[in-house]
Amino acid sequence: MNRRLSLLLLPTLALIVLIFTDALPWLRGPAPETSEWYWPYFLRPFSHWWLPIFVGLLLLLVAGWWLRQPDQKGRNVLALLALSGTMIGLQLALIQADRQPVLAELVDRTLSNLSGGYFEPAIELPDLNSALQTYPELMPTFAAEHARTHPPGLLIANNLTATLFTHFPNFSMKIASWVYPGRCMDLWLLERPFSVAAALFTWSLLPLLAAAFTIWPGYALARHWLEPTKARLATLLIATIPALILFAPKVVQFYPPLVLLLFLCLVHGQESGRLLWYALAGFLYSLLTFLSLGNLALALPIALYLLLDLWNRQQLTTIRLLKIGGVLSLTGLSFWLLLWLGWGVPPWAIFQTGLDQHYTLVTLLRRYDWWIIWNLVDLLMFAGWPLLLGFGMALVGTATAFRRRRLTPHHLLTISLFALILVLNFSGSARGEVGRLWLFFMPLLAIVGAGMLADWLPKQWILLIIGTQLFLTISLGLAWQPVRPVIVVAERPSQPQDKTPETAVNAHFNGTITLLGADLPPSTISPGSQLPFTLYWQAEGATLRPYTVFTQLLAADEQLVAQQDNWPVNGQWPPTCWQPDEVVVDSYQLTLPSDLANGRYTLIVGLYDARDGTRLATNSRDHIVLQQITVSH
Repeated sequence: MNRRLSLLLLPTLALIVLIFTDALPWLRGPAPETSEWYWPYFLRPFSHWWLPIFVGLLLLLVAGWWLRQPDQKGRNVLALLALSGTMIGLQLALIQADRQPVLAELVDRTLSNLSGGYFEPAIELPDLNSALQTYPELMPTFAAEHARTHPPGLLIANNLTATLFTHFPNFSMKIASWVYPGRCMDLWLLERPFSVAAALFTWSLLPLLAAAFTIWPGYALARHWLEPTKARLATLLIATIPALILFAPKVVQFYPPLVLLLFLCLVHGQESGRLLWYALAGFLYSLLTFLSLGNLALALPIALYLLLDLWNRQQLTTIRLLKIGGVLSLTGLSFWLLLWLGWGVPPWAIFQTGLDQHYTLVTLLRRYDWWIIWNLVDLLMFAGWPLLLGFGMALVGTATAFRRRRLTPHHLLTISLFALILVLNFSGSARGEVGRLWLFFMPLLAIVGAGMLADWLPKQWILLIIGTQLFLTISLGLAWQPVRPVIVVAERPSQPQDKTPETAVNAHFNGTITLLGADLPPSTISPGSQLPFTLYWQAEGATLRPYTVFTQLLAADEQLVAQQDNWPVNGQWPPTCWQPDEVVVDSYQLTLPSDLANGRYTLIVGLYDARDGTRLATNSRDHIVLQQITVSH
């Protein structure tokens, strides 16, 4: 028993130490010594560790409670709900370890062309119908590499989400008020309708929810093959897969629950013989491939599992194969046939363009022989040693069952997944980021491995399996950087300590921004000199538009003599960035013309929206008179 525990614990503890110390940098990939892909080492400050550890312990507490409960539907549902909630909490806690506020980081990761890559191209589509008609030609023009190599499914979904929010303007405006503070200087976003910000918010959260939902079809599928305790272990292993938790918010988090639902349909089809289940499985496969060409690889384990299962059941007949194959083929092409019939785009045109782009952007730049090794290293790190230990034991158990001709569907899935890993590894299609790219089938590895782990260790040690997997996940989240949004965010400019104006003004612009007061310039000044003054602004919070301040010196006939227009604080801090009740000190210095005639001039200030030039009103006027200035030689 001690030997078995050592085999589970010692490699996991060693990996955790190596992750934190970075003693073996090659675990992160063959770089930085080369130009190959690698995961950056970025150890978070120790003060950022506590929340992820606390949420991890909470998840472990839920797991321990569930493992002690009787097999009752109500308690199982309650446990799954609690587990889903803690999975969302753990994702958010690890994101907070990177940056606060969390929503700003979620939005940046979704909007970044390097970490997300689908939202901006989707919004910039000139017209969805025309874009679909010329999609193969559009693919190489996208700024984001992910969009250049993928089918239109994700772009359609993002684009339609923004379109949907246009029908709910007030709701969209409310959501936009949450999003803008984190992107308060991003004119790309600020110059678009509120519906775009609402859609961005939605797609920054949906992947986290999809990851948390994964355990539901995972548990349902595990119950078909495993007894209750083993099914719970499988579910808990799925909940703690590093890749499922760490790649948030990425679209790859949608694929695991869809794959599990697909196999659940296949299992129902094999057990009941009803073609409807195969049709649903084919529909899910079509959806998966319409979202990512990488999911085409699922055809191998699906076909292999079905053939082996029919053979094992002694139902492998030509008629049955034709029926199942026909239904799966037709429904498996449903999205592609719709695109072809509706918009005239043949599937192979998208396949060819996507594969060409992938070859140019990835395959051509990375060595095949190196990634034969690093594919498996990356799988180890992001699937987790406890999970892969169970899968390795399942392979041994499957070989024994094959010799004895006692194969179960559980064993057949093991064979199918092993074949998939071999093909993906040696084909050279995946070179770098394997922990992300292979996430779609990792929960299946957990299901086939859980049964062997539960038999291998006594029941009282099952929680230890989950604990080791969980803290491996947290270690990766605190020491590596799986998601890197390369995107510029606003930085708060330095402000003086004294924020008390010399002269009170208290002018309210549209009820959202208040000019509290000003430090006024001298009332008499000579031509060609500088006219310095400082404004003191305050708002209830971040505004929905990045209003521009205009300051003007007007002659008696209201002719413009001097002016300065910019965002507050010399263009560094627009009102979209302001915190509630924050006082913003905003200095100006107008240069007077050297030939300015003697006389009295008026210094005015106001705010306007640069998008359409509309000025904000205050006391039925569109500006405030600050001071009368006398110009004298």
